[in-house]
Amino acid sequence: MITTVLLDAGGVILDESEHEQVRIDIATRVLGGAVPGYTESMLRGDLDEAIKVFCPRILAYVLWKRVKPDRDLFGRLYSEFRAEWARRRPPLKLMAGFKPEIEKTAHHLKVGIAGQYGSDLLDLLDGEGILRHFTYTFTQDDFDITKPDPRYLERIAEACGVQPVECIMVGDRVDNDIIPAKQVGMKTVLVRGGLHRNQIPRIPGEVPDEVLTGITGLAHAIARLAGLE
Repeated sequence: MITTVLLDAGGVILDESEHEQVRIDIATRVLGGAVPGYTESMLRGDLDEAIKVFCPRILAYVLWKRVKPDRDLFGRLYSEFRAEWARRRPPLKLMAGFKPEIEKTAHHLKVGIAGQYGSDLLDLLDGEGILRHFTYTFTQDDFDITKPDPRYLERIAEACGVQPVECIMVGDRVDNDIIPAKQVGMKTVLVRGGLHRNQIPRIPGEVPDEVLTGITGLAHAIARLAGLE
């Protein structure tokens, strides 16, 4: 019996489009200083390659692809990227259309967070007036491991007082969200969007139970999986 829904933050609760573009801008500039003629178009192609091979840290993949085997240069460029990202990181932004979906879902099921954001996410949800719809408010700050390690989802389920098989995991990545959730027995919903929108499961065991092209209809997809409609 499904009792609990776990929502990824980025791509489900949060609109990360501005974050993605800023990271792309920074990475293009950083790599352009080391790789003559490197362009945003080339970066996007490299990112698509990293996503296709299910690399969990796609920008690190791109940097290493372009400067290997020079580990020192990789370290300098990655540090430069991280420092500029820390200065330019945009504020968090709620995904358009998320409010009605969480309101409908919370009428029937308990809701928690399974994403790589901390207390700043809770502050945003509180400011938007929807934190009250979340039964559980654990964030990444409360755990010492994270996705794609399936033990992260097991620990969240344990903290919620439920078994993984009682949960539906909603995320925007096959590698980071769907696969670890299925490994521990959770039902899954994939919300396609952002850089990972074209990521394809490699084998049948990685195919999500429901697939959406945006956040609209999420509550209905969850209700179908939970046997509520």
